[in-house]
Amino acid sequence: MRYGVLFSCQDPPGSPIGHPALYAAALEQVLAAEAQGYEWVNITEHHVAADGYLPAMFVLLSAMAARTQRIRLSTGMLILTLHNPVRIAEEAAVVDILSGGRLTLGVAAGYREVEFAVMQVDYRTRGQRFRESLEILQLAWRGEPFSYSGQIFQFPEIVVRPVPLQRPGIPLWLGGTTSVALRRAVAHGSPCFPGATDDIGVVAQRMQRYDQLREELGAYGPRELVLPRLAMVADSREEARRRALPGIRAMFETYQSWGLPVDFSQALGDWNLLDELVIVGDPGHCRAAVERYAALGATDLMLQFAMPTIEPAVVAESQARFMAEVVAPEAAIGGV
Repeated sequence: MRYGVLFSCQDPPGSPIGHPALYAAALEQVLAAEAQGYEWVNITEHHVAADGYLPAMFVLLSAMAARTQRIRLSTGMLILTLHNPVRIAEEAAVVDILSGGRLTLGVAAGYREVEFAVMQVDYRTRGQRFRESLEILQLAWRGEPFSYSGQIFQFPEIVVRPVPLQRPGIPLWLGGTTSVALRRAVAHGSPCFPGATDDIGVVAQRMQRYDQLREELGAYGPRELVLPRLAMVADSREEARRRALPGIRAMFETYQSWGLPVDFSQALGDWNLLDELVIVGDPGHCRAAVERYAALGATDLMLQFAMPTIEPAVVAESQARFMAEVVAPEAAIGGV
């Protein structure tokens, strides 16, 4: 299993931390993550959020690329439907070049209607817009002349350069776990990529459907499960829970306020339920959680230690301890 660190750079109103400190910490923590043995840094996007949820992905990825040498950079997810796909193709290619070919672009169709209104994109067209945008990205990265005539996008013959360092293009992860979205992911050779708000039972259901579609479509790509999880490691389960709960609450209540059809109120008051959604506890407890995800076929865990309201020093400590005390003991005996 590969491990990554995840950042959304949220700072809720009233937080004493502030965005300047959060961004500075993210750059320090990704440099540390590379040294600690993490293989990914994953960042995710939203707009016009009260907590400043990361709105400028390529800016941050460029800064991270400049400070690192090995760790792969990924988006999980970039809301492709909010952007002009040619512009995304161009900016992603530049980041791929600056990073030495380390970018993976995770893209999704989006669900938060206010973002579409602000970006002046018709929410009702997001399905078709997403499909056409995927086609345009792949055409653009060839570096050859092409034109496009779709329901959403039409343009005459153009050439998009520079091309990415990775050939034939930047690897794509396709978000969404509806049956339609999973079918599209399998058809593109993409991993299954559930959300941080899908509990382990839901993840198992997604993987079952993913496997069915792989068999039905004759999938050519590897069987992969990329899973984001809020995470915290401390000396005891009680201490980890105490430290993590404000950040977990801030994350889940934000998602619920944006219209996700899940009520987290019961889980936020019951750790038996919450443990199905997060990896929080002492090293042994976290190791057991990782083993459960490995049994489902997880190939990549994206761990968000940097939850809103959590002080950067606590984040840095937990990030270091996870790799040293959760992963390393298992790796030493041939485990996860």
